[in-house]
Order: sequence, then structure tokens, then C-alpha cells
Amino acid sequence: MYKELTAKIRISLKEQWFYHMIVGIFFLLYTAIVILGNGIFLDNIIKILGFLFLLTGIGNLIYSFSGIGEREFHWGEIFFWGLFEVFSGWVLLSNKILEIEQELIEEVSLVVEKVVASKIELRGYLVMFYIGTFLTFRGINHIVMTIYNNEGILQNKTLVMVKRILVFDGFVDLIFGIVVTLMMYLNQSSFPYVIFIYVFITSITTILFSFASKYSIKIEKDISIEKETT
Repeated sequence: MYKELTAKIRISLKEQWFYHMIVGIFFLLYTAIVILGNGIFLDNIIKILGFLFLLTGIGNLIYSFSGIGEREFHWGEIFFWGLFEVFSGWVLLSNKILEIEQELIEEVSLVVEKVVASKIELRGYLVMFYIGTFLTFRGINHIVMTIYNNEGILQNKTLVMVKRILVFDGFVDLIFGIVVTLMMYLNQSSFPYVIFIYVFITSITTILFSFASKYSIKIEKDISIEKETT
């Protein structure tokens, strides 16, 4: 009785795949508006990224509970990163990181300017450092955990598509995390465009993830029906 109830709850949570679909389509429409509008709303890219982190974090929190009891699912890890994403989204949306950056700029600039005897521009460094570091570590986590869990993938065919998309998403995060971090020293002016490209790719990945989740539900239901008939 308890196992049946747990299975029903897990399936009902997985069936919220349409949430990821809506999120992916929303940000894909945003990128289309920016392109067709010749850069309109591109100035709000930090807010958009914060909104993306917030919504994907909520989606991961929901998705994490669908795998409770499945050893290869690592639901606790997904839950942790979901919380971290929600927190990161809140940080970017609430301008907290900009407030902290402003305070640091005022203190650090005075010290540096006394040493080098010239004025320096540090605005934007902390935002890029936070985003770059977050994406880099999240990307590494997705890649490493999926490779470590390779045995589980082979045993559970219903998770193959989901795992592959997570690996791809991990490489996207890792690459863009490194690029954003390097931009602190190379070319800060291109930062909004890099984040825009990241949002575009992530929107497509989120849509693919929703399709993969729906497909895995269908296979899981077919397997359960076959077990009942046998």
C-alpha cells in the first residue's frame, strides 16, 4: 500500500513536465523578441537570468521529489541545486549582489587608486564572478555525477534521455561559466550578449528536458502495465 502510494506521488510529480515546457518556451520567446526588436530588453539581461535561475530552481525542486526512493536518481543532489538556483535567482532579482558590489567598489577603489595613482573601473566584476563561478560549478557537478552514475543509466533505460540532456546542460554551464569568468579580464562589454546566448541555449535545453521527462513517464507506465499483466 505504501509503495503504491509512493509510486503514484512520484509519477504525479514527474507529470509536471509541462512546467519545464512553459519555462523553456517563455525564455525562447524572450530571445525571439530581443532578436526581432534589435536588442530591446537586452539591458535587463541580469534580471532575466535571475528569473531563469529562479524558475529552473523551482522546477528542479519539484523534479527532485519525483525520484525519492530511486538510488540512481540522487534526488537530494537535485534538491540542493534547486535550492541554490532559487537563491541565486533571488540574489540577482533583488539587486543584493549589486548593493554588495557597490560597497566593495567604494572600499577597494580607494585602496587600489592610492597604490596605482589612477582611477579604476570595477563595476560589474562581482556580478560576473558570481554568475561565472555558479555556472562553472553547476556544470562540473552535472557532468561528474552523470559519469559517476553511468551504471545506473544502463540499468534504468527510462532515464537515458534525461541523463544525456543533463550532461549537455552541464557542458553548456561549464563553458559559459568559464567564458563569463574570463570576460572579467578580457571583454566586459560583450557580457550581455554572452548571457543572452546562454539564455537562448538553456531555453531549448529546458524544452528538450520536458520532452524527455514526458517520454520517460510513458515508458515507466508501459513497464508497470507489463508487470501487472505478467
